[in-house]
Amino acid sequence: MGGVYTDAAASSAAFAVALVAAVSAMGFLRRHHRRFGRFVGLPGRVAWSVAATGLGLSAFAVYPLPVGAAAACTGGETAMRLPFETSGALAGPGPWQHAAAAAGALLPLGLLLAYRYRRGVLAAVALCGLAAAGVEVLQSTALLGAYPCPYRVAAAGDVLLGAAGGLVGWLAGAAAKRRLPRSWPSAVPDLMPPGAVRRLAARLLDLAVCWYGAATIAAVAAPALEQTAWSGQFGGEERLRAAALIVLALALGAVVPLLRRDRATPGQAASYLALAAAGAPRPASRPRTLLRTALLYAPVTVLLAMGLGWWALAAGAVHASCALVRRDRAGLFDLLARTRVTTRSAAVGGMPDDLVRFVPPPDPEPPVPAGAVPVQR
Repeated sequence: MGGVYTDAAASSAAFAVALVAAVSAMGFLRRHHRRFGRFVGLPGRVAWSVAATGLGLSAFAVYPLPVGAAAACTGGETAMRLPFETSGALAGPGPWQHAAAAAGALLPLGLLLAYRYRRGVLAAVALCGLAAAGVEVLQSTALLGAYPCPYRVAAAGDVLLGAAGGLVGWLAGAAAKRRLPRSWPSAVPDLMPPGAVRRLAARLLDLAVCWYGAATIAAVAAPALEQTAWSGQFGGEERLRAAALIVLALALGAVVPLLRRDRATPGQAASYLALAAAGAPRPASRPRTLLRTALLYAPVTVLLAMGLGWWALAAGAVHASCALVRRDRAGLFDLLARTRVTTRSAAVGGMPDDLVRFVPPPDPEPPVPAGAVPVQR
């Protein structure tokens, strides 16, 4: 493996991993909102911990990602260790720290398998062992071939350490089941105005997809463009990244809401949010949606493309400051465009899939008098 493909894949690996993590988080949030409605109470906090555990385990599997292909091969150790070597050489502080990290990374997973998902000890240990084996496969294959050589040492003993950490987590989860309320969420109607955390999570997901998507596109496309006749015209990877960021922001922030019934961006759709008209339980019109998008995304996108990320946060804070002091959670640009951010159920209808609905039994037929001939239907 070498040449342009290796450099492009290695330089874009970190951005691609972050992009996959953001898309996976969007899928988890959308599935939860579709089945159970909003995050509420202890089950809601446990659901957030499930997402945090998945992101943390993903980061542990790939950390630290080298910037380029050359940095991945500068380390001394690249071969896979023999089985039990890691768990058998625990004499110094380095191996002990490594063993604690390998076991502790799977401890939250074992706890959640017992407390939230009610899995047995054998199933939990097996799943934690499979997760640890997946981590070692990523390490031994250099992130599935994205790098020319492994940048971390893969050890078969880490699989046993991960299973042991999952067992400890399962024991903690089993104890939590006896003392804490049930953590499996109950479906609730999602009709109240969304909170600040939910709206902020939707915006952060949109920002992550646009930012890391543009970085991935630029890192992969820049080496390919350098081999063409336009190598001196596109301006390098930084300019290509800025152009990709603007295109993605326009596509996901402006085009997608106009095509959707709930007028939601991908991050808002994952959080089951919608853009409604002010004072009316219906989706906002396309002109008002486009006006709000221009007021919100135009300054943020331009500042990010210019490399002024902190000023982009300030532009978002100006919009959010108004929502923090109003009862209807309307931001500054919502007031100007006469729109309101609400839940999908409030704007277009619908209830969570797992919501228990009361269906009245059918009316019983009147009794037949004695001696009467029943009517044949």
